[in-house]
Amino acid sequence: MEHKLNTLKTDLYNVFVKGDANNIQMARVFVVLAIPVMAICMIGLHLVK
Repeated sequence: MEHKLNTLKTDLYNVFVKGDANNIQMARVFVVLAIPVMAICMIGLHLVK
């Protein structure tokens, strides 16, 4: 589990800080950020109606 967290931390650093990420790292960061944001938006839209 610690290895996965270190990998995610490295991916986030490479994508947002260094700007030197490969396609796999960018895909991991996208999935980690996109799924919670989409869930929050869907819940928010459901509560507005």
